[in-house]
Amino acid sequence: MINLDNLREQINDVNLDLRNKYSEVLKINSRDFRGKLENEIGDLIKLKKFDKDELVNYSSLVGVDGSNNKTGGAYPHFIEIFQGLAKSTNGNEVFLSSVYTPTLTDVKDDGNLSQKFLASIEIETAIKYINEYDLKYLMMDGGFIRYKINCLDLFKKLRTLCEERGIILFGVIKDIKTNVISNKLGMDDTIYDREILFNRLSIGEAVLINNEINKKYLENGEGFSSAFMRTSNFPGAIGVDILDSQQEYLKEICNLIYTLTPINSRGVPLWLDIVDKDVKITDEIVSTLLEEFLDRDIYERFFISERDKRTL
Repeated sequence: MINLDNLREQINDVNLDLRNKYSEVLKINSRDFRGKLENEIGDLIKLKKFDKDELVNYSSLVGVDGSNNKTGGAYPHFIEIFQGLAKSTNGNEVFLSSVYTPTLTDVKDDGNLSQKFLASIEIETAIKYINEYDLKYLMMDGGFIRYKINCLDLFKKLRTLCEERGIILFGVIKDIKTNVISNKLGMDDTIYDREILFNRLSIGEAVLINNEINKKYLENGEGFSSAFMRTSNFPGAIGVDILDSQQEYLKEICNLIYTLTPINSRGVPLWLDIVDKDVKITDEIVSTLLEEFLDRDIYERFFISERDKRTL
């Protein structure tokens, strides 16, 4: 039987510890905080939603996202499917897929191999789209740092292509993990911008982060400019990265993201949600593919875990 009293006590302790840790953040009044944002973090601007006539200029906007799903047991007896989708608002789309299983490779998994494959297929999909269709704006699902960490050479190739062809490349960050504000304001640097900005910005406001305090910008001269923004009734903030060579478009891109985000949503552009839904690899898809295209003895020998066998 679950010990509810013990769990209740521990959860109450977590609640108290969080309030203690974030007491400095929680007690800052909004006026003082907004003053600190403007004086030390970056320009605080009011965004605008484009009207229909202006949106015509973004008819070739392309969203890129990736998905992965894994089935099987413990290493190396699993198989993982990756898929990338680049989808334009004008109807054009490009899919790329790949399959990985450690049973066929001597590559050692450093614990981040799956993320490397996922990041790579997203970039590869974007590059394939660029080579097949015309576009002006390329929106990635997520920030640029994970691409530099997981597939640097591919990201450099994408960056060069976009700069050469005049394509504005930007990434929308749903879950902010930076600590720009706490670092600058002398707070505990384990307090992240997501937590500090919660319910601090008005709907349709953005903070254009000063490049001088943005670690992403200072990295090897091949960095990014960034912003935080609130785009809907949801009180949380999202982030955006843009190539430093294209930083003159940052405000325009913030306005575009705001325009594409429904007011009663979780704050993410609708087009990214559409791409995310279309690229998703469900459990049903994985099981159907494996049962259809793997010999039954191969499937059972390598990719059915003990837990799965209980339901066979």
